[in-house]
Amino acid sequence: MKSTFEKKESAAVFKIALDDAEWNSEIENAYNRTKKRYKVPGFRPGKAPRRFIEMHYGSGVFFDAAVDLCINRIYSEEIAKHPELHIFGSPDVSFEKPEDGEAFAFSMTVTLYPEAKLGDYKGIKLAKIEYNVSDEDVENRIQADIQHAARNVKVERPAQNGDVAVIDYVGTVDGVEFAGGKAENHELKLGSGAFIPGFEDQLVGAAAGEERDVKVKFPDEYHAEELKGKDAVFHVKVNEVRAEELPELNDEFVKEHTKYETVDEYKTGLKADLEKAAKDRERNERIDAAMKAVTDNAECNIGDKLISAEVERMFRDFEQQLSQYGMKAEDYLKYSNSSVAQFKAERRETAERNIKMRQVMRAIIDAEKLDVTDAEAEEKLNDENLRRAYEHEAEHLGADVNELVKNELLTDKFFDFIINANEFVLDEVKESETEKAEKTDAEKSAKKPAAKKTATKKSE
Repeated sequence: MKSTFEKKESAAVFKIALDDAEWNSEIENAYNRTKKRYKVPGFRPGKAPRRFIEMHYGSGVFFDAAVDLCINRIYSEEIAKHPELHIFGSPDVSFEKPEDGEAFAFSMTVTLYPEAKLGDYKGIKLAKIEYNVSDEDVENRIQADIQHAARNVKVERPAQNGDVAVIDYVGTVDGVEFAGGKAENHELKLGSGAFIPGFEDQLVGAAAGEERDVKVKFPDEYHAEELKGKDAVFHVKVNEVRAEELPELNDEFVKEHTKYETVDEYKTGLKADLEKAAKDRERNERIDAAMKAVTDNAECNIGDKLISAEVERMFRDFEQQLSQYGMKAEDYLKYSNSSVAQFKAERRETAERNIKMRQVMRAIIDAEKLDVTDAEAEEKLNDENLRRAYEHEAEHLGADVNELVKNELLTDKFFDFIINANEFVLDEVKESETEKAEKTDAEKSAKKPAAKKTATKKSE
């Protein structure tokens, strides 16, 4: 077999030629793999000699199967010789005219992911990103938990802002009731802004059993066309007033509403949880900032075929997300005054960016010789619950468990490297020329100064 290999910027080409003996061997292989499909009088299935099947079905009966088997086998063998290739998709196969001494010839062209030419990816000074947890943050979270556990209790006093008034009401415009303007035992929290402006204010001070006429004006932008801007009168009867009762922060509250046993454990554990969340957020945002910087500094020539495939992947993800809510992508886009074509066109830039970022990541991993050992993967799988989760995911993806774990660990190593190799020290982010131009255009359009931009993070 003659084989030549040529690597181009975005593709690699394998040219293959087989002589008569090699091609006859491929035909024989196809015969052995497919002979049970053919029925020849006088022979049991799979027992007819090759020449009898060819006589009965034609001399080219095994040609297509031989071509498929031959190309698949040779493709696997040739690719194995070039582990340095990062191949996208399946090969494009072209059949060539055999030269003297050749029986069968073809070429296989594979699309290659582009190689990223790295710029600076270490020692970059980036905007400070830091999240710290204060005592005030812990206290705010405690108050939120207490508020969440609050209950409304009946009170024998006039209603105040923050109370829930249980009301019957009938609304009229010019003395005529209108659709949707009547209800009984409706629970309305005063001060919530749930009703027409001015409605809730006029119920402050009302006691249970009291009736009032509440005069309001529907907003000009009200959703019901026939009520826009109209004056209305609601006859309201207050059936009951309920006040919010907050539970006391004690061990009993903690046991009932949290995973802790005592107030001290609760406060300590809550701060630890908030600090972990803060550090996770800090790490994720540092990764995003570092990846943006190193990707901006790199060069990568990405072909249209790769971009289109990435857009299709993004659309499939979009379809899957909507399917969880029983919606079709086409219907959702139609309701949003968009279309599938517009969705895909709008995401080409993001798709190109995604591919470039992945290629930059791969290039840095290679440059820094980042790797994961079998021992590290096995240690991760020592946790029985984690192992089961990985095995389930691997089965779903049709992947190898160890490779799945290694990829995840390698990604973590890369992220650790990229945030530790750069410095998060700047109080402000320097604007790129593009950002400056966009800001200038926005300022001209608005005819007023734009707010000062800063990426420094503060405590939450």
